Amino acid sequence: MVSSEKEQRRNQEILAAIVHTYIATGEAVASGQVARHQHGQLSSATIRAVMARLETQGFLHQPHTSAGRVPTTKAYEFYARHVAERARLSRTDRHWINAHLLSRRGTAEELLPRASHVLAELAQGLGIVISLPVTREPLDQVRFVQMEGSRVLVVLLTRTGQVRDVLVRLPRPFTPEELECTAQYLNDNFAGWALARIPVELERRAARDRSRYERLARRAALLCRESLAGIREGAAVYVEGTSHLIEQAEEAGRDELRELLETIEQKEKLICLLRATLEQVEPNVQIRIGLEQLSPAIQHYALISASYGAGAGPLGSLAILGPTRMDYPRVITAVHYVARLFDRVLHEN
Repeated sequence: MVSSEKEQRRNQEILAAIVHTYIATGEAVASGQVARHQHGQLSSATIRAVMARLETQGFLHQPHTSAGRVPTTKAYEFYARHVAERARLSRTDRHWINAHLLSRRGTAEELLPRASHVLAELAQGLGIVISLPVTREPLDQVRFVQMEGSRVLVVLLTRTGQVRDVLVRLPRPFTPEELECTAQYLNDNFAGWALARIPVELERRAARDRSRYERLARRAALLCRESLAGIREGAAVYVEGTSHLIEQAEEAGRDELRELLETIEQKEKLICLLRATLEQVEPNVQIRIGLEQLSPAIQHYALISASYGAGAGPLGSLAILGPTRMDYPRVITAVHYVARLFDRVLHEN
């Protein structure tokens, strides 16, 4: 913000105090309030000068000449990242999340709707959980059961605990010995691989290994391709907490809220909104202030999200969406904690 490191740190502290106060009160912040927040370490005149500079730099906005300042999107972005570096989930919130999310142990798939509810209640916002198609999930075990004629029942178990039964019809019948040998080959060589990647790798190995394994690899590739073709599920989306957004909306923002609610009813747009989180490998929390890319009319909302299952490639994403005036330390730490809980459940499975 300014050349002096000491002044820069001071200005950042003042900006953080302004955003913190505005989030708490919802009213324009005056220099006197910041001075009290700083316990009198700086005079009101010094703070006014800094606030004027911050306004020039686009961090603050003065709604009326006689009023204090309110944060801009740029200020919220700074504040969210500033507090994210220091924030720690409180013991109370950690115990509450554990009690509501882990009270009935189950697979990661069974936790998905519970997680959206937990996030919504904790943040008093919109809790969103997205689970990518099962074809993105890592294989745990596969079984082939011979049926009548050339039909085979394929039983797929993923490491998230999902089970899919697919009945496929093959070009020719396979013997029970061929099916058992193929299942053992897949379980020994491809446990932990994303289902969609397995047929591609099998074709590569079949072309490379001109030996007795070529026939086995091609048979396995055929069974995998036919099995995945029978799974036509899209991403699963769980959303809870629209009532919280309605309660928090001010009259001036009703039109914006209405457009937001209409938008989130479209699953594809929610997935698009969380695409950046779903594509990242590192398990970091993503912070997005202002959702103009979702709809030009939606500017006063923020999205805090994180992926889960990153060890095997992201398997999904969870997020809290709410007004920009949200409790960022609490929301950021809660999203991170729940995402890591999912990782733990996946590992245990």
